[in-house]
Amino acid sequence: MPAPGIPLALPPLLVVACCLLAGLAAGALTRPVLARLPEPPDGPAAHKPPYAALGTHGFAVSVGALAALATAVAWLSTPPALWLAWASLSTVNVLACAIDARTTWLPRRLSLVGGAVAAAGAVVAGVAQGSWTPPIAAVLGALGVGAFFHLAWRLTGALGYGDVRLAATIGAVTACTSPPLALTALLAGTVAGALTGVLVRLSGRTGGFAYGPGLLAGAFAALLLPGG
Repeated sequence: MPAPGIPLALPPLLVVACCLLAGLAAGALTRPVLARLPEPPDGPAAHKPPYAALGTHGFAVSVGALAALATAVAWLSTPPALWLAWASLSTVNVLACAIDARTTWLPRRLSLVGGAVAAAGAVVAGVAQGSWTPPIAAVLGALGVGAFFHLAWRLTGALGYGDVRLAATIGAVTACTSPPLALTALLAGTVAGALTGVLVRLSGRTGGFAYGPGLLAGAFAALLLPGG
């Protein structure tokens, strides 16, 4: 089970301000990041819109708002020692999944940055707690969840490899928080991703769909579920 969230001594207004700052930073960086993301080699053949073309004011505002909300959920549900690890999901991967929702592509560079932030966060959590448990749990979570999705990618062809990388990062962060949370997040994310696919098919659309947003939503839903 995760440890309690924000200490009661931390002023609520400071919490709100920090979450808003996280959202503002994510929104402000959205367009510069999009302009610098390299396009995948097979992107044009798949008729993927260029990343830079997504850099509208509305898209940046949406990313910022979602990042602020995700940061608030993480801060209210986890102890400060875990906030850096969760920042990999609430900022970097919020942007990655917003891109996925528009293009069905999860940029590899953002996935690697998110994974690096998660790894650094697990180390910080271990140092703060004076224990090897958080980083070891993060490694095991990344390997376990990543292997599960790698197998799904190999056997079904329904996922992109960006989904595998995202799942591994989610596994690391949630397992670092608590192993039961990792299992709940895996289940919630899988269900959310599957429901997304069903809704896409019911709408009459064909081809691929964005699985990443459902996976990411599952991690935060796991924090909010009873016992999360």
